[in-house]
Amino acid sequence: MLHTLRKPLLGRPAFWAGGLVTVLATALTIHRFSPSRSTGPPPRDYRPHLARLDSSGFTTVMYNLRPWDPDASLEDIRHSFQGVGERGIRAMDQTLAGLDPSDRRAIDALLMKAILLNHEGQPRQAYEVLGRLRSLVEDHDDWAEQWLFTVIYYQGITALRCGETENCILCRGESSCILPIAPAAVHTNPLGSRQAIGHFTEYLGQFPDDFEVRWLLNLAQMTLGEYPDQVNPAFLISLEPFRRDEFPLGRFRDVGERVGLNRFNQAGGAIMDDFDNDGLLDIVVTTVDPTQPMAFYRNKGDGTFEERTKEAGLLGQLGGLNCVQTDYNNDGRLDIFIPRGAWYPLAMRPTLLRNNGDGTFTDVTKEAGLLEAVNSNSASWADYDNDGFLDLFVCCERQPCRLYHNKGDGTFEEVADRAGIRTKGFWKGCAWIDYDNDGYPDLFLNNMAGPAQLFHNNRDGTFSDVTASMGIDGPNYGFSCWAWDFDNDGWLDLFATSYDGEVADAVKGMLGQPHKGDRNRLYRNLQGKGFQDVTKEAGLDRAFLTMGSNFGDFDGDGYLDLYLSTGGPQLSWLVPNRLFKNDRGQRFTEATTSSGTGHLQKGHGVACGDWRRNGNIDLFIEMGGQTPGDRYHNVLFRNPGHGNNWLTVKLVGKKTNRPAIGARIKVVTAADQPLTVHRHVSSGSSFGANPLQQTIGLGKADRVASLEITWPTSGTTQVFHDLAVNQAIEVTEFARDYRKLDWKAVALPE
Repeated sequence: MLHTLRKPLLGRPAFWAGGLVTVLATALTIHRFSPSRSTGPPPRDYRPHLARLDSSGFTTVMYNLRPWDPDASLEDIRHSFQGVGERGIRAMDQTLAGLDPSDRRAIDALLMKAILLNHEGQPRQAYEVLGRLRSLVEDHDDWAEQWLFTVIYYQGITALRCGETENCILCRGESSCILPIAPAAVHTNPLGSRQAIGHFTEYLGQFPDDFEVRWLLNLAQMTLGEYPDQVNPAFLISLEPFRRDEFPLGRFRDVGERVGLNRFNQAGGAIMDDFDNDGLLDIVVTTVDPTQPMAFYRNKGDGTFEERTKEAGLLGQLGGLNCVQTDYNNDGRLDIFIPRGAWYPLAMRPTLLRNNGDGTFTDVTKEAGLLEAVNSNSASWADYDNDGFLDLFVCCERQPCRLYHNKGDGTFEEVADRAGIRTKGFWKGCAWIDYDNDGYPDLFLNNMAGPAQLFHNNRDGTFSDVTASMGIDGPNYGFSCWAWDFDNDGWLDLFATSYDGEVADAVKGMLGQPHKGDRNRLYRNLQGKGFQDVTKEAGLDRAFLTMGSNFGDFDGDGYLDLYLSTGGPQLSWLVPNRLFKNDRGQRFTEATTSSGTGHLQKGHGVACGDWRRNGNIDLFIEMGGQTPGDRYHNVLFRNPGHGNNWLTVKLVGKKTNRPAIGARIKVVTAADQPLTVHRHVSSGSSFGANPLQQTIGLGKADRVASLEITWPTSGTTQVFHDLAVNQAIEVTEFARDYRKLDWKAVALPE
């Protein structure tokens, strides 16, 4: 019952990790039980927390889904989801038609209808229903005691979404929804935000210490240009700590709409890579929406992209919260793997798409032996046994994880039990990491239902759990993760995000205040002997609510920076995505404000790459929330450039797998104070995929003294000396020389 709850459920990922059974049970609780059945007034510290659980309608809709079989096709699953929200709305209308207005069950039905309207992207209609609900509650004193502030909270959230829809979504601008709100992004239609301000102010009159609602009030007033001067001083939250960027990176501009990437979608995955081998980086996105297909955007080389989804034969590839590229058959063409079923109550089949080399893809999942339905958010490719063929690890949420060994004939064999890593949990992220530099990739897993785990590759097809002995201690509510050499010492480090916390924690962390959420983990590799947790020293000991994320050297100084995007089904989760600059491998400093990348809409798959071929790493984000009513336009932030030099290296394996995943690159610059940069070939984060080719920032160095490539399968090393900067080269395993690539810089259209 609403007024008996003390702890926000969705703020604790363990709630989600318990599975959708718990979610559905809670939805049933909302529907079947009313707080009005309890006696006595609510306690003074009461909050309508359960109302916050389902503001987007996600859990409610899960309750109304038509079930599907484990071997269901994507089209079968699409039918289960089609019209589910509208079916729920009609059911509530039928319920209301049969109720006397004095029947307390009308409260449940009206609230449920408003929730479902928000789910369907009809916030103005939802707001009208909440007005009816409020009138009903206020007509009965005992109902008002227990329901009024739940309704007021909902009115504020829904009105705020009205403002977003009418000003930022239907009328998208370059600076829309970016914190701090720019004058150009102030709402021209003030109605939604004005109504939200009224409701949040009323709510805070009863619960003045509710930091989440205080934050939302401040946001609403920002959208009207009233912040900070017109915010009630008792509720004002200062952004000054957030504005202090120690190392400004210059203003990144969203050019997604200009270049043809303005897809309006729910949460999903993103890949930036060259799928047609023309030297230009294309973009692939998926969406969690099982009724919408993935999208393929070809880079035309003139500063724009053209959608080629239909021509590529991909219209039938529906749903999928994530995606990652590979070359599983070593034919020199990048293929695509799409895991599915994340968060949903029933398992979904994944997809392996073979690149045919003619602009089309073929679904080869069944013949490859990968059709098994699971609930998965993440998957990662590596050649764990160094036989020259890439293998696949699939994180699972409600089943044991899967390890698929590539047999080299286009098929895979599931070997997790034999390998010793058929572990159970609510696994949200995985990263292959050769932490001891023995040429064999080890495996890190990030768990939302318990501690993270690290498995050592025994080089005989099996793995050993070395979590404790290597100093890995959390996170305990993990999500995305990756392996990288953030301090350029030649040993791969780990970054693992934590999804624990609430809106209040994320905002407090943003402002440098203490928070309650479980922290992220940045682990420094102690030369293969263990890991040291340096999260606090590095300035990343904060709550972020991170889902999608990735890394790239955005200022070209040779050190990898990072971008964290936020997610979550609640409409109230409006906190900025964040960009952090790497300060010479010692710490990370906030660069969100100066870069203009603090988008408030939900960010999921993140891909960082030089799609313009000018040496600058741009930032693509697949945007949107979990539900149709929380969709947004995808964003491509153009890097303004920092005047540093660079070198792009594309590797081609011969004995090692063809895309060279797992290979190491070492660059030493020719300068009075030489810069040494280490990279390893991967697609980066577990939620978002960077190009496999590596664009390496060189700072101001005008020559490369040496380039060293180490190949894991052959165990060979190639060294080249005295290379020019600001060029792209291709290095083939065993070749005596490299090949310069004739890649032309791309100019944006006016």
